[in-house]
Amino acid sequence: MRTINHFTAGAALAAFAAVAHAQHAGDIGLTVGADGAIVTHLINGSSLVPERVFTAAFGDTGVPNFTQNPGFDARSGTFPATARIGFDFLTPLLRWTGDSFAPTHPQDPLLGERLRASFITLSATTGAGPIAGFSLAVQGDGGWHRHISWTLQPAIGASAPASGVYLMELALWCTDPAIGDSEPFWVVMSAGASAADVALAEQWVRDAIGAPCPADLDGSGAVDGRDLAALLANWGGAGDGDIDGNGTVDGVDLSSVLAAWGGCR
Repeated sequence: MRTINHFTAGAALAAFAAVAHAQHAGDIGLTVGADGAIVTHLINGSSLVPERVFTAAFGDTGVPNFTQNPGFDARSGTFPATARIGFDFLTPLLRWTGDSFAPTHPQDPLLGERLRASFITLSATTGAGPIAGFSLAVQGDGGWHRHISWTLQPAIGASAPASGVYLMELALWCTDPAIGDSEPFWVVMSAGASAADVALAEQWVRDAIGAPCPADLDGSGAVDGRDLAALLANWGGAGDGDIDGNGTVDGVDLSSVLAAWGGCR
């Protein structure tokens, strides 16, 4: 197994468990896998469970439409102390419709609710496609414990965001070229939604991850801008881009492309 900063991936997990009392349940634990890429985990008591779907709730600190959860935590020695860890938004912010996720506005995601990430003077906001985020320094001991602020922004012309379940898709990266990007991961975020709706939305995401890759319209092995362009070019028609086979290329098909964004899994 490849050694990363004097730790094997197994040793990193053991070190994490040894200090688990200091972690926050539900946060995203980070390790570096045997292939050198960042791996996301759910912090669950004294253990790390490999995971790519997480949950959060706006207002959990008493501030409406705001949360700093889930946080990120990598133990000492995980990353080079001179590096930075950053994130990117891989898709627009999506909202649960009751049976799938769709853009927050039917014509333009920039007009609907968006998600703003911030940390002191740094910020990034979801857009109509992938958006570069920002990076934060690794601690001197090689750990990375950060709680980014996430703020749900209202749609254009609205005084407050609509309640419901929102979905953001992210990936993490490191400025050290020896460490690869994480696989895409998702955070299902409740804005005053019922527990039942959150559970349904979370299960939909899990099912979508495990499904084949029908959103790869050009057969390239990845769902990317070319697939999105093909879908938009045939919007309202039939054929290419009609992923669910209902005879029309519409918002359901768009949500399928966005949810599958990245390498076919």
